[in-house]
Amino acid sequence: MVGVRAPERLEAGALCAWLRALNTAVGRGEGVHAPLRAPPALLTAALCQGATGLREAAVARLAVAAVTAGVSRLEVHLEHPTLIRAVLEALDAHPAHVTSLTLTLGPRTALGGLLCEALRGMTILTSLTLTPAATDAHLTALADAAPPLDTLDVSYCPAVTDKGVRALLGLTGDARTMREVMEGGGESVKQKPATTIHTVNLWDTGVTTRGCVHLLSSCANLSALTCRWSGEALDLVVRGGRSAPLALSQLLLAEVPLPPLPPVASLCPQLTSLVARRPTEILSVGQVVEAVPSLTALTLVQFVPVRENWLPSSPVPCLTYLHLSLLDPRPLQLANLAHTCPALTHLYLEGVTPTLPEPPPPTPTSKLESLRIMTPPTMSHEIDPLVVVWAVVWASGASSLDLGSCKHLTDEHLTQALSQGALTQVEDLRLSGAAQVTDSSIDDLVTSCPYLRRLALKMLPKDRLAQLESLKLKYRHENLDLELITYGWKF
Repeated sequence: MVGVRAPERLEAGALCAWLRALNTAVGRGEGVHAPLRAPPALLTAALCQGATGLREAAVARLAVAAVTAGVSRLEVHLEHPTLIRAVLEALDAHPAHVTSLTLTLGPRTALGGLLCEALRGMTILTSLTLTPAATDAHLTALADAAPPLDTLDVSYCPAVTDKGVRALLGLTGDARTMREVMEGGGESVKQKPATTIHTVNLWDTGVTTRGCVHLLSSCANLSALTCRWSGEALDLVVRGGRSAPLALSQLLLAEVPLPPLPPVASLCPQLTSLVARRPTEILSVGQVVEAVPSLTALTLVQFVPVRENWLPSSPVPCLTYLHLSLLDPRPLQLANLAHTCPALTHLYLEGVTPTLPEPPPPTPTSKLESLRIMTPPTMSHEIDPLVVVWAVVWASGASSLDLGSCKHLTDEHLTQALSQGALTQVEDLRLSGAAQVTDSSIDDLVTSCPYLRRLALKMLPKDRLAQLESLKLKYRHENLDLELITYGWKF
């Protein structure tokens, strides 16, 4: 049975009350630099948990106080130029203790040289996210500080170019030929942050294929590079005859062909994750996982599969995460996928119609933690309720289930699934279009699922939605720790 809603913790209530008072004070005109006496732990919690809903000036005041108090991790979103400058002045005055900095700013923000001065003092910085106002000058300042940087995210910053990448890596010029760059010859890079950086996000910046090749060739520990040209750069490195292995564990591609996967797998023995959005060629999922046997996570979004045998036919024991979104809808034998991918913990399917052979085979043992079968609005296919029953029994240990369009699901089907031990661990359950499931069966579901916290019943007729409002009121009066969702985009 779903438990009753726990009372709000005293600490959480006190934090909310303090933030409301701060918001009120800012509304009365207290400035960003007004003294704010609070311990660093409270300021950190306020920025992490309570910033949503605060006035922008209140967020800036918290950020200034946090930096002044010596908080090492700062994450803020600001748009007003005066407030941004106040935070940058605080960072410039107290840069030495900052280890993680995330600044997401307004679309037309110009930072000037103040942030550059602050970055030169951040000698222990390990993570920097700065968007969308970063420039090559900021990367140059970061190189001057030589921090042990692990993660850099300057996505959506068009003023970041190959020049900034070279400065970050300590490359003084651009005299090397592309072949020398690909082979790692020429200038040697032995200083921070090039020797420590693991993750770089350059999406939608001015960095070109050459800049990506610089990063691949110079950063021995680079495990993830997100850039529109990373696939092309990797292809050039492969074709250039590089023999020294790369540390890449994740490859993200968008609207480009996949590079030749067998030589990429040979060059990147630690490659475990491949994400391709709108690949330009027709793909076979089976051929992709066969070419890169080390893959544990595969995401193919908005792709067109080959006509026949597009799924793996032989077991893929290492694959734990699979996300397939098809532009050309296809049927999918769910039992076959369960057999070939026994280690799956997360499965997301969009643009497919799951089916079962006749008679349906027994459900295999599953490690699934989340299962989502998404039906796009352009598809009119409802999922066979027997397939729904088989799927929830197969994913009996999953905490999150979205079973697509369940228009034909009835009380009998839901009872059948519960009697086979399904849904005992589920926390989030979505049954779109399940108009034939009655209030009585929903009560049985609530009784049988002790961990259920969110139940989404959407895409229903108006009269059924009106009936569910009464059920919401009933659960609220019983103080159940359950959110019954019938409208909106949540879950």
